Amino acid sequence: MNTGTIRVFTLSILMIAFCLTASTVWGADTVLFEEDFESVKLEDSIEEAVKGNKVWSGTPPEGWEITNENPKDLGMPEWRTWAIVKLEWWTQTAEDQERSQFTTKQKDGKGIGNGAVADPDEWDDWVVNGDPDGKSAWNGHLITPAIKIKGAAAKSLVLTFDSSWRPDDPQRGEITVSFDGGKEEQILLFESSGAQTLVTIPTLKKNKEKVDDLEQVNETLEIPIDNPADATEMVISFGLLNARNDWWWAIDNIELISTAFDVEPRGKLAVKWAEIKSLQ
Repeated sequence: MNTGTIRVFTLSILMIAFCLTASTVWGADTVLFEEDFESVKLEDSIEEAVKGNKVWSGTPPEGWEITNENPKDLGMPEWRTWAIVKLEWWTQTAEDQERSQFTTKQKDGKGIGNGAVADPDEWDDWVVNGDPDGKSAWNGHLITPAIKIKGAAAKSLVLTFDSSWRPDDPQRGEITVSFDGGKEEQILLFESSGAQTLVTIPTLKKNKEKVDDLEQVNETLEIPIDNPADATEMVISFGLLNARNDWWWAIDNIELISTAFDVEPRGKLAVKWAEIKSLQ
């Protein structure tokens, strides 16, 4: 058997092995982290006009963090930063204003049950201690625990979640990620421009793409992440920034997925695509 024949034969064996293991190693996405907020223990509402039992919480899921970057006594108590809420109640107490596109089954809403909400519009509706947006901008972050990603191939991560965003100047939304305690990197930016949003997603080559009002109140976002090959942990931060009496950002059903998780399956030969390509 000559060298060329051996090479072709080896490549054929590797391709067979690849096909046998692709569904485990490369073909099927590996979910590394997920959160739908359904496990959060909700409390009764505080000051909202539509009262509710077990509809609101200022405490995030275990391991998460909510930052309170706004004056503690200013604005509607339920909305002084991010909150975990029963989404249907949020729609009712906020007089809908298109929130129901995200929160009701009848409208094919993606956010059913509990979700995380930042709502400076509702925050500004409580003037007991003065005019909220006249005294301060609204800023807040919802931050995941450290997520184990050791073994994920470089640039293989995808963040997917359901989102309800409505723009109004000067409100901005952003998502950042950091790896192993390093510098935060922005993977998404929403900038309100009147009744439009300027969307920037670096990994999708989107730079200030214009999206009209109400086109983002019920959507699923999939954002590729350029993770380093040797990273072991990552943290994701969702921020609503520089808002006044604007609109909202609500999120639900978060998943972090690796599309090429380099884990050797039990009882089968794991073949890396790069090794196959090197033989061609």
